[in-house]
Amino acid sequence: MPALATWVGKTMPWRRERAVRSESLRNPAILAIGGLAVLGGALLYFVFESSLQQRSRDQAIQYTEQVIGDLRALQTRVTDSETGQRGYLLTGDARYLAPYDAAPTAIDGLLRRLRSAFSGQFGDSVELVRLDQVGRLIASKLDDLNRSVVLQRSGNATDALALVRSNTGLFIMGSLRDAIAAMVAEETDRLSARLDARRRQQNFAITVSALGGAFAILLMLAAGVLAVLFMRANRNMQAALQSAHDAAVSADRAKSQFLATASHDLRQPLHAMNLFISALRRRVSGEEATKLVANMASAAESMQMMFNSLLDVSKLHAGVVVPAMADFPVEEVFVRLRNAFSAPAAAKGIALDIAPATCLVHSDPVLLESILRNLISNAVRYTRQGRVDVVCRERNDLVGIEVRDTGPGIPADQIERAFEEFQRLDTSNAAERGLGLGLAIVRRLARLLDLPIELQSDVGVGTIFSVHLPRVVTVVPEAADISDDMPSLAGRRLLLVDDDPLVRTALAREIADWGAKITVVGSAEAALWALGSAPPEVAIVDRDLGKGANGIELVATLRARFGDMMPAIIVTGATDPQALDELRRSGTPWMTKPLDAAVLRSRIAALLVRAPAMQPTD
Repeated sequence: MPALATWVGKTMPWRRERAVRSESLRNPAILAIGGLAVLGGALLYFVFESSLQQRSRDQAIQYTEQVIGDLRALQTRVTDSETGQRGYLLTGDARYLAPYDAAPTAIDGLLRRLRSAFSGQFGDSVELVRLDQVGRLIASKLDDLNRSVVLQRSGNATDALALVRSNTGLFIMGSLRDAIAAMVAEETDRLSARLDARRRQQNFAITVSALGGAFAILLMLAAGVLAVLFMRANRNMQAALQSAHDAAVSADRAKSQFLATASHDLRQPLHAMNLFISALRRRVSGEEATKLVANMASAAESMQMMFNSLLDVSKLHAGVVVPAMADFPVEEVFVRLRNAFSAPAAAKGIALDIAPATCLVHSDPVLLESILRNLISNAVRYTRQGRVDVVCRERNDLVGIEVRDTGPGIPADQIERAFEEFQRLDTSNAAERGLGLGLAIVRRLARLLDLPIELQSDVGVGTIFSVHLPRVVTVVPEAADISDDMPSLAGRRLLLVDDDPLVRTALAREIADWGAKITVVGSAEAALWALGSAPPEVAIVDRDLGKGANGIELVATLRARFGDMMPAIIVTGATDPQALDELRRSGTPWMTKPLDAAVLRSRIAALLVRAPAMQPTD
């Protein structure tokens, strides 16, 4: 629909402007949303890093506080030990020695814990050296205290007091206090520095979070505004697209209605022309007149072929073709194909051999016949000399039907194009008319039936098409050749109902030439009045009888009067999906105009063979 698309674009510039505006808003909206995503990621990373740093600082502060506490505990233990020792020396009461007795074990534990801390993540070698110095001083102090206690316990109180008065222990204690005080002071400074760093980090995190939150709010507001504008512009664009779509659908519907109406109106005169040519063929003599009639028939046949191809494609596009799967002998299809193509092949001087088949397959016989008709029609049309062979081969659980010809062949790079609609690869022979729809129909029908199609072609040698179907294993009776057993129509009672005078005249003349007794009317009311109580053996009814009258309803009325088994054929020129669906649901066989007189005669004969004799009603 290029022309329609151009027309819609030219008549709705404001919609194009809205679409452009939508496009212009898309990038800022995407940038704003992307900025939010980046900011969010940066904030998350900052929070994660801050939490790691905060955790590390908390551990360092905890470490420092523990070290300070342990150092002070060391000094307290030594002081308590010395106080207990003095009390014991002055009073001789051993209860004063409790702190002294507990000091070595407690001091040893504190020293080990401090040494482990100084050797860890937050310690250093200088602290370890100082700790070793403190340890030696403590050991000296404890040794000094121990000598005094030993002398006191041995009864040498005077020597013990003299040792205390010598100030040796006092000097050691002073050095120990100084060393511990220096270490505590240094650790206190470190603690203060780490606490200050933590406070600064917290303040920085609060500031960054506040700024990031403010910036995020601004970005969210901007993104919200842009999103609203974008959504509004997108709705406008969607509305424009929907409007254009509705216009396209409406135009397509109008086009389909136009084509259906034009097709119906064109089919009527073509239908009548084919019937008149058929009647004329039987009435002329002489070589020149016969050749003129043959040329007329050839031109009409080409037009009919084009109409039938368009009809098949329209049915497939409409989706009204529903497979009716069944088990059937291939020979039944082959019989109809021989009847249809023997004469055209002989007229071109081409040998056509459709070999008798004993295969039984599972598929839709009508659609399979349509596939083979298109393949054989193409083979006969494009083969200028030689032959066309159709064979059926059984291969395990499959049946392969091959259509072989000695035509020009299809180049390898043109095979895919050959299956496209309205493609004719060989245009050198203008006499071979066609729309290039045959293989497109074959592909669509094969997909509908889930049948694989194989193609082998050699340029200048010929082409082989193969259709593979599921094989049914059972005994198949030989199919009867309808052409051999076709009953005579002489004296058979037929009813023809068509509102087009030209078609009525042409078809009535054709049927009369078959020897049948025909009742010809132009409306449903006239048909019911003309028949009275005498039922026709076959009713041929046009679907569209004018003034709202419907041939399908007329057939239902006739069957209500004469019985449900009354044979009938609906003739139609309609190709729209609704009409085709109505015909399919009616259950009555139908034929599409323009009719082939021979095919119509064979359909009538087949109905007469299967139908019971129709007797007049009371």
